[in-house]
Amino acid sequence: MAKPNILITCPMSREYVAKLNADPRVNKAQQLPRETWPIFAEIYNGGAKAAAGGPRGMGPSFEEADIIICQGLPHGSVKWAPRLKWVQEWGTGIEYLAGSGVFEAGISVTNLAGTAAVPIAEHVLMMMLMLSRNAKTFMENAHKRQWRPTPPLVEVFNKTVGVVGLGGIGGRVAEVCHALGMRVLATRRTATLRQRDVQGVDELLPPADLPYLLQESDFVVLSCPLTKETEGLIGEKELRAMKPTAFLINIARGRVVDEPVLKLALKEGWIAGAGLDVFWNEPLEPESELWHLPNVVLTPHRAGNEGLRVAEAFAIFDDNLDRFLSSRPLTNLVDPSLGY
Repeated sequence: MAKPNILITCPMSREYVAKLNADPRVNKAQQLPRETWPIFAEIYNGGAKAAAGGPRGMGPSFEEADIIICQGLPHGSVKWAPRLKWVQEWGTGIEYLAGSGVFEAGISVTNLAGTAAVPIAEHVLMMMLMLSRNAKTFMENAHKRQWRPTPPLVEVFNKTVGVVGLGGIGGRVAEVCHALGMRVLATRRTATLRQRDVQGVDELLPPADLPYLLQESDFVVLSCPLTKETEGLIGEKELRAMKPTAFLINIARGRVVDEPVLKLALKEGWIAGAGLDVFWNEPLEPESELWHLPNVVLTPHRAGNEGLRVAEAFAIFDDNLDRFLSSRPLTNLVDPSLGY
């Protein structure tokens, strides 16, 4: 196999780019300049219309690329990269590859599934404790230098957490919740019947048992990928099925939840509150009501914090580069029919 050219279109350390360039098996590893990243994001967020102007000076870089490391690709960009054989998504979700044409062209796509499980589970735990202990009110009172009692606080011990999507992240969430003495229910796409005490949870449920999970849970944690089946999964019926004392935590993708209905549920008290790391539109609009709702803990899509697990990410890519160069099967392959 000829030495490949690697195009990197996302943030990555200079040291690692230099390491790739020092690899005698690689012809060239080129990272797009930082100033191109906003343009790049505009192209794929803007869809086909924004992409109509072409790669905007990035054409030669795409034309030479055999491998692309990215966080999403522009609409139609497979046409810019005639040599492309492999795309490494520098994250877990693949929704920003939709419209690029890579799946339709049969190009291999791999991701970093599993690397974010630990930091995301800890982020979920932070949100659970902040919501149950009313930390937002404590912090606001401290900022105002006001010594005030808060509404009754909630213990997580002996509570039930429902994990929607028992993959690598959901499994780690289940593990830390068990350590706190919580009962754990979970749905999994491949589950076909209800089972007890399997796969690290008290009850494993098929997707059709989501209503049961919602009714039973004091915390509902969304950790499923965004697919055709999960888009809009949590709407009015599901939010009304939850306990009025329950909390929703979304570290999956914003469009798993009907956001306008969620705002109404939070304002009218259908549920007690929500911890949100993902949203329909990101960055979240400054005028969004979610910023100001007292029963919402909000973070700017940072649960995964890829910087914490960067060594794992590099190890996955290094292993796959070895496999690619020796014509062996790649690991962490994305199945486009499943969406992850």
